[in-house]
Amino acid sequence: MGMNKTIVWFRRDLRIEDNPALAAAAAAMDGSVFPVYIWCPKEEGQFYPGRVSRWWLKQSLAHLDKSLKSLGAELMLIKTDSTLEALLECVNAIQATKVVFNHLYDPVSLVRDHNIKEKLVELGISVKSYNGDLLFEPWSIYDETGHAFTTFDPFWNRCLHMQIKAFSLIPPQLILAEGKVGKCSIEQLGLEDESEKSSNALLGRAWYPGWNKTDKALTEFVEQHLLHYSKNRLKLARTKQILWANEGNSAGEESATVFLRAIGLREYSRYLCFNFPSTIEKPLLGNLAFFPWKTDPANFKAWRQGRTGYPLVDAGMRELWATGWIHNKIRVIVSSFAVKMLLIPWRWGMKYFWDTLLDADLESDILGWQYISGCLPDGHKLERLDDPAIHGAKFDPEGEYVRQWLPELARMPAEWIHHPWNAPLTVLRASGVELGQNYPKPIIDIDQAREQLTEAIFKMWENEAASKGSGSEERNEVVDESESLAIPKVFLKDKVSHITSSSNDQKVPTLDNPQIDPPNRKRPKCSAEVEQKQNNSRNLSKDTGVSSIDQDVSSTAESSCKRESSSSYSFSVPQ
Repeated sequence: MGMNKTIVWFRRDLRIEDNPALAAAAAAMDGSVFPVYIWCPKEEGQFYPGRVSRWWLKQSLAHLDKSLKSLGAELMLIKTDSTLEALLECVNAIQATKVVFNHLYDPVSLVRDHNIKEKLVELGISVKSYNGDLLFEPWSIYDETGHAFTTFDPFWNRCLHMQIKAFSLIPPQLILAEGKVGKCSIEQLGLEDESEKSSNALLGRAWYPGWNKTDKALTEFVEQHLLHYSKNRLKLARTKQILWANEGNSAGEESATVFLRAIGLREYSRYLCFNFPSTIEKPLLGNLAFFPWKTDPANFKAWRQGRTGYPLVDAGMRELWATGWIHNKIRVIVSSFAVKMLLIPWRWGMKYFWDTLLDADLESDILGWQYISGCLPDGHKLERLDDPAIHGAKFDPEGEYVRQWLPELARMPAEWIHHPWNAPLTVLRASGVELGQNYPKPIIDIDQAREQLTEAIFKMWENEAASKGSGSEERNEVVDESESLAIPKVFLKDKVSHITSSSNDQKVPTLDNPQIDPPNRKRPKCSAEVEQKQNNSRNLSKDTGVSSIDQDVSSTAESSCKRESSSSYSFSVPQ
């Protein structure tokens, strides 16, 4: 009949508002739409979503289907072993003339989308993709020489001076294209098995998936909480952060700037993955490829289970497992503990976060873990090691957060709750705490951890020098010779074991005047290139009036590579 039939391929964009692909399909004259979501576990690989993020996906799909039905359409759910084959089935079923979708920017999705687009075009199907995820496309932001930015601040400064496109409105009505495909129900997708339903039921009491729920939360945040965001963002509260659009409230300028910066970091994570796709598995700073990570499954397990003997770290890890979410400051603390104190490979930690976080986000997680482990030019200094007890005294001075998630320490006085190993025996007995029995002794002494980190850094420089001396171009991450860097399988139903291997006389720096780095500590040598980039970043922060204090919560960095030298990982710009 000459009617344009468009397949709208939904991925992460499970909403009908501000969805440019859906809006474009609905705006076509004499056109009908065929909304489809394709679940292909086989193509997810090692980044198959964890239990809680699959629960969120299931609820969001149900909400999207309800929203589409209100407009006259419905969401077709397909489970398959090949996304391309599923799309071709849809094309044949409705005799589609066009396929539209919104961009994704991780390397796996870029390769898949490119291949799918090529095949569809060969068959005479029009394919169009849109920006439904970012304020600015990652290929539209480069410096004056055409190179990708190498630190976050100049990147974001450039973004703030660019024009933002208007968002897409909700289509007033949709005409559903008719056709029979091998669709399935939301239960048949297999996003949630029977053993997970009882645990997932608890999630529904605290979280409300669905795009219109987010709209309501957005409005509440802007009207009630934005003015106080800059002050409250470091508190260990249960605030659920959402995307926000600046409404120009001058009274909250500081808070608006801080929150916009957080949005900028999300933008930057996509920018980083697009321009430097190897970051999914390799550090941006080349010398970090020679860092001797310790692949100790016992330490990794103790960290995952919240059995390290450091209360703030343990509380964070137990909250993560129980709820699928932890405050961003706690994410920084627990991830820093893993990579700096235990020397756990950053990719192990990133993968565990992916498996357990409700808001798991591959690009943001890569950015955060590389930042914390010193893999980025303006990230944490590689030699920086923060004491969790000091963080606890600063961000949870009364110990309320620790008591909530560590019932075995519920009766500990605030004075000792963040370093119970220093508490007098009488205090421990009165609190019902037996270190090494009902609560573990510290898994590693803070001074031992500092010495271990310093030795590892010196070893890194030696490894790099040896590699250059041999003329080797290979830059695989190095680890203990007896171990493999392969990420171990996590059996989440393992019984919690008591981790007691630790020094009995662990000491904590004076909490009133903490001294993170002892004055007599040897500082590892840094290459001139890395030092220069770090100094430039700090100077830029001063010039732009952005404080570097407490930027752990949101700060990050960019790759030191150039746009042209993205090597074999480069991708063409989606059209």
